[in-house]
Amino acid sequence: MKTPTSEYKPVPYDEERLEWRFMPRWRYLQKQHLRIPRLGRVNVILLIIDLAVVGLLLRGFQPLITLLRRNDEMFGPRIHLSQQDTLGSSQYKIPRILHQTTATDEIPEIWVESQKSCLDAYSDFEYKLWTDELARSFISDNYPWFLQTWDAYPKAIQRADSIRYFILYHYGGIYLDMDTWCNKTFPLYQVESNSTDDLAVFKSTSPTGVTNDIMISSAEHPVFAEIIAKLPVFYAITRVWDKFLPYVAIMTSSGPFFLTLAIQGYLLQKPALRSPAIVVISPNELSPYITDLESCSWHQGDARTLKWLGDRPWIWFAMGCSGLAIGLYALNYLLLMCRRAIFYSKSVTLAYKQHG
Repeated sequence: MKTPTSEYKPVPYDEERLEWRFMPRWRYLQKQHLRIPRLGRVNVILLIIDLAVVGLLLRGFQPLITLLRRNDEMFGPRIHLSQQDTLGSSQYKIPRILHQTTATDEIPEIWVESQKSCLDAYSDFEYKLWTDELARSFISDNYPWFLQTWDAYPKAIQRADSIRYFILYHYGGIYLDMDTWCNKTFPLYQVESNSTDDLAVFKSTSPTGVTNDIMISSAEHPVFAEIIAKLPVFYAITRVWDKFLPYVAIMTSSGPFFLTLAIQGYLLQKPALRSPAIVVISPNELSPYITDLESCSWHQGDARTLKWLGDRPWIWFAMGCSGLAIGLYALNYLLLMCRRAIFYSKSVTLAYKQHG
């Protein structure tokens, strides 16, 4: 027979209230179930592994994270060009040389008119047209340490990208893509008037960083020394997966994204991110002087998708988080399966020995 106290659970004496308190059994059981469960040893190990993976990923993507956080500080346009023609200084910091690249001396018909427009606009400049043959000979004679990487590039655009960095470091001047229409001469004296002896001009691009279709530099600028030194390193990183994502591999090994990260590395070594030796200009400021025809002759199937994602940062951020979660789940599942397989193997061996 149940007594009135059978439904209660005694608890320790309450010294403050000087009485014994009784707790209903359902309250006692509820408290038991609401206790925070203790993590088992396996769960703790998996948690440590997950945290280590996330830490390594954060460290690996640190340059990109820094770029997204501090893009305006490093690559925000901060020069305004006057449209009034004024006389510049007779002391040139930037050599009056126009560089362009092409596969052979025979210019593709699609670029004949745009090339002519630049020759007319820069008629008083020295003109250097770099063919594949001339470019390789230049690398072989002046930078033989890079020749192995040059020959290993699987795409011609990677050689076209890299040669522009070397010639600007070596000679200085202005580089323009062949699909650039020149409206009039860029006023170099306006950027030369307020800078140090070393001067480089880059065009900002969306969503972050700078592009390499137009670049201006004094000879032997230290930022271009940094750029060419990093070319073999970035190629070694991308060569493993360049067949799967060719557009990303090109952008990262020698293209605009590579250029952005190399300049970022150079700026982060300086006392201030806004260096007078590096000037960033917006496409709108350049529009009176050049028009980008955007032939995009090297783009492949993945380019359109990635450019679409690049204009929608929240989408690729969400995709990255989802990919990380799925990857960690798959890793944990694989580790648990391996653990079970090991324990099963040990139990079978032990059972065999006992019945042997």
